[in-house]
Amino acid sequence: MMSGKPLTTLLLSMTLGGLCSLVVADERKWAEILFGVEALVPPFESRNAQGELVGLNIELGNALCAELDARCVWVDQDYATNIAALEAGRFDAIMPMSATPQRRQKIDFTENLYPLGSRLVTRKNMVLMPDGQLLKGKRVGVLAGTSREAFAQARWAPAGVLIQSFKLNDELIDSLLTGKIDATLQDTIEISAALLDRPQGHDFGFSGPVIIDELLGSGVAMGVRKTDPDLRDALNKALAQVKQNGQYDSIIKRYLSESSASATVEPVAANSLQYSPEGKGLPFSQAVRLGSTLYLSGVLGIGTNEKLVPGGIRAEMTQAMNLLGKALERNGSSFAHVAKCTVILADIGDFSAMNAVYVRYFPEDRLPVRTTFSARKLLLDARVEVECLAAIKS
Repeated sequence: MMSGKPLTTLLLSMTLGGLCSLVVADERKWAEILFGVEALVPPFESRNAQGELVGLNIELGNALCAELDARCVWVDQDYATNIAALEAGRFDAIMPMSATPQRRQKIDFTENLYPLGSRLVTRKNMVLMPDGQLLKGKRVGVLAGTSREAFAQARWAPAGVLIQSFKLNDELIDSLLTGKIDATLQDTIEISAALLDRPQGHDFGFSGPVIIDELLGSGVAMGVRKTDPDLRDALNKALAQVKQNGQYDSIIKRYLSESSASATVEPVAANSLQYSPEGKGLPFSQAVRLGSTLYLSGVLGIGTNEKLVPGGIRAEMTQAMNLLGKALERNGSSFAHVAKCTVILADIGDFSAMNAVYVRYFPEDRLPVRTTFSARKLLLDARVEVECLAAIKS
């Protein structure tokens, strides 16, 4: 059995040893930090005419390294293979990468550097919405290795959307300009700089709201190996410091301003919804606008006397479509911008007569997708009810 003095000495030695270990861990320094980066994506990271690395992520990375008294080393890396390169030790961190559940299974992530927004981009005269059913048969371009590619393959491809992956954004944009693809799913800031803010992008724009999905992530972060928690924590600490000392705001404002800021990269807020009440004490809105998307309530063939117009299915359908047309016009849209309609018939035997009226209201080359079904009974004993989803005119 040990005497009291040796036991005390042993405990003191163990305590001091533990404290020394904590100090060493807390004071770990990096002479240099290697960042894997694909310098092809202005305004985030690219090379200027002199071949120098420039961009938002480059400035942020250099600021973080300065806080850690480390030297930033930028390693050129193909984005589609950067996780494998990180795990192989080619560099210490990926700059940048959105954190998604699938990626978190392989690597770890820092806190977000800034928000991320993904939207569908099409020609302004096309009525396409970011919905798999509405995009069925359409060709949508995505960048290989991105979270948007993973999202499109998982959410849209099973619905019949033709997903085409491109290694370079220049190749993707060229395919969009020449009509080889119908749309692209892109980061809002990146596509603004690469196309929408340039003369050749005049005929293109965002279609539909920002897409919110866990497969897309919620922001841009830095990816590190799961075996490097010290580096992750150090980068997070440095990020907090540059935010506190004002460097972060100074860098962000130089890149995420004007058209980039207006691209709406945050999730949709409740106050961004615009409601057009139906009035007359009814418990629903006549229309709700969300971004550039317009949702219309179902319409019956009711006249000014609040009763169904006489004349049967053709008369009711004509009146319902006329009312829809007025609602579309009041809310900045038109039949040429309708993406989807739902038609409910009290009697499926009225299908042909309904179609004869319906088709007159749309351009031949812009027929929206549609669902038609019969119901046992409609309000006021109506024969038909129609509701639609449309885009706001650019």
